[in-house]
Amino acid sequence: MAKVIKRRRATTRITKAPGIEFRVNREDQSLRAMAVASLRKAIFSGHFKPAEKLTERGLCELTGVSRSLMREVLRDLEAQGLIDNVPHKSPIVATLTRDDAREIYEVRSALEPMAAKLFAERATQEQIVNLDAMVDRCRRAMADKDVLGLIDGLEGFYNALFAGAGNKTAAMLARTLNNKASLVRAITFQQQTELDTRRSMSHIDQIAAALHNRNPDAAAAACLTQVKRSWKVAMQILGQIEGGRETVSARS
Repeated sequence: MAKVIKRRRATTRITKAPGIEFRVNREDQSLRAMAVASLRKAIFSGHFKPAEKLTERGLCELTGVSRSLMREVLRDLEAQGLIDNVPHKSPIVATLTRDDAREIYEVRSALEPMAAKLFAERATQEQIVNLDAMVDRCRRAMADKDVLGLIDGLEGFYNALFAGAGNKTAAMLARTLNNKASLVRAITFQQQTELDTRRSMSHIDQIAAALHNRNPDAAAAACLTQVKRSWKVAMQILGQIEGGRETVSARS
């Protein structure tokens, strides 16, 4: 007779940052996908800090899912580069150094201008409309200083850009890169100046305008300008963060 195994129901106690809900809705998509999305939100919102230790029990209480499912979720987050598994210890939230950021921006500086050029040549009108919607979402998030909204908007913008480019291999590479790029944005966005934010939105508008005009060279150039601007700002902020860590370490 087959042995019936009952899953223990996760505790309903939730620990969360004020104003942000991490408990998952079980209706529309797979529970695993929703739990991954919830913990991505917890990392990008700063609820979990870089290098912070994560425990299965705490994560299960936060999201309301079982430990067996949480182990699968943690494997997904590790594959996305958002957490690091430490041998014989609990996983920790991934940290980013200036070297990590440099590698990300080096790849972006090659990939995104190419996608912009192809988009200008190949995108349908529907794809242009979709990209415009993502530009509007980015503008609202920047105005509201909404880091989660900005990450969502920029992910949507670049997903739309690569979809319109019509190159599946490039889109696959971009999706892999985007997880780390979003982590850079989460760390640096709230420390940017108002001028940095305005310049970023101005460059995104320039990309969109060149794409509307079906100007491949202008679109590629605008994309490269935006990557270089983001690169410069990120390196400055990450340098300040690393300097602060070194100061704390020297004092301790």
